[in-house]
Amino acid sequence: MSVVISEYKDTLLKRFMSEKQRLLSFLPDAIIIEHVGSSAVGIGGKNIVDILIGVSDKDEMLRIRDILKENGYFEGHDSHDDRIFLASSENETGDGDFHIHICPITSNSYKDFILLRDFLISNPEKSKEYYNKKIELANKAGFDRQKYKTLKSQYLTKLLSEIKNLEGDIDVGND
Repeated sequence: MSVVISEYKDTLLKRFMSEKQRLLSFLPDAIIIEHVGSSAVGIGGKNIVDILIGVSDKDEMLRIRDILKENGYFEGHDSHDDRIFLASSENETGDGDFHIHICPITSNSYKDFILLRDFLISNPEKSKEYYNKKIELANKAGFDRQKYKTLKSQYLTKLLSEIKNLEGDIDVGND
């Protein structure tokens, strides 16, 4: 499947809010549901709504995965030790689909999703730079989705490292 980077659509926020309400109707109250990814920042992308579900531990992560699968989500191939990935479509997802990332709230994956989102929201010039970088990477990958995902992952690793260095340079006022 090819990758297409589109301009931001404000309908994505509405879709997130609607899906969040649906998820809350069958998931336990103790979880945290966050809007992450490009649509949370208000920049263009693949027009997929990324949802981060924060849980207490790995056992709960597995329980939530099972509940989501019972409610129409499909487990993808991008799961890691501290993150489970699910999608609203069994095939490569496209415009308007949902991606769910389940992580323990103490994990680096969870913290990185939040850190990146909050940084990009607080830094509109960096958000625009990221959007332009995604277009550049899609072109560089020949619009091949897998190549694009690899290139974008490498870029995000570098960007997160830069953000963490910036965060470390900020004087938090400890006396």
